[in-house]
Amino acid sequence: KFDYFFLEAIRLKEKKEYAAAFELLQHCLDIDPNAASALYEISQYYMFLRQIPQGQAALEKAVENAPDNFWYSQGLVSLYQQQDQLDKAVVLLEQMAKRFPGKQGPLFNLLDIYGRQEKFDEVIATLNRLEKRIGKNEQLSMEKFRIYLQMKDDKKAFQEIESLVQEYPMDMRYQVILGDVYLQNGKKQEAYDAYQKVLAVEPDNPMALFSM
Repeated sequence: KFDYFFLEAIRLKEKKEYAAAFELLQHCLDIDPNAASALYEISQYYMFLRQIPQGQAALEKAVENAPDNFWYSQGLVSLYQQQDQLDKAVVLLEQMAKRFPGKQGPLFNLLDIYGRQEKFDEVIATLNRLEKRIGKNEQLSMEKFRIYLQMKDDKKAFQEIESLVQEYPMDMRYQVILGDVYLQNGKKQEAYDAYQKVLAVEPDNPMALFSM
């Protein structure tokens, strides 16, 4: 019964017969009040009708009953962010990060929220988690550098870029980036030394020459 009425509701939705589809979804939930698929679909109708509390309640119940459905959880995170319920979004995203280890989206979402909340320790911890999953790279290291500077921890900031150089010692681009970071932060001698180190290996390196 449920399958029949649910598929009929979806068919009517595709035909833009929204009122009839909504009624059938309600009937589906009379048959099975915990059906995540029907809860998710009806939540979208409530959102469209600007009945946010009803839509949120239905979506939360859908996620509760189908925790392994990534898209239901992602939809609820988006709703929480739209409603400025950031604490709820963080709790759900932390659960998603553990539940869906193959997806990086929840961690990047956490970075955004923690950054807006200026929770810098959590930002660093989340960047470290991303680094463990996808490996050290320029984007993550530069972001950690920026956060450490905001935290007034210059030592760790420069260590982060230096560790990037150590990870990729043959990539002269990172050596130049290290020099640029030194220069931008008033460490002129360290910057000069970094550029000279690159030019000793590659005398025609355009990035190093430009920086010099």
